Amino acid sequence: MRKKEYIYTHALLAEVTRYLIEDETMAVETLSEYDALGTRPSGIHESKQDHHEAIAALSSAIEPCLEDTPTESHERTVNQ
Repeated sequence: MRKKEYIYTHALLAEVTRYLIEDETMAVETLSEYDALGTRPSGIHESKQDHHEAIAALSSAIEPCLEDTPTESHERTVNQ
C-alpha cells in the first residue's frame, strides 16, 4: 500500500472506533496500545510504518467489539 492508503485506512478505523465508543460498545481504555503509539490519522509526517502499527493496534481493539455485536438477519420474501 502507499502511504496515502495507510493514512486513509487509519482515518477510517479511527472513525469506526469513535462510533463504537460513542455507542458504548467499546471502552476508551481499550485503546491504550493505540494511544501509546502517538500516531494519529492527521499525522501525515509520520512514516508509513507508524501508520501501519496504528492500524494494527486499532484493528486489534475493534475486532472483539465487532464480534460481540449482534447483526440483524434481513430475509427477503417473494411476492409480499
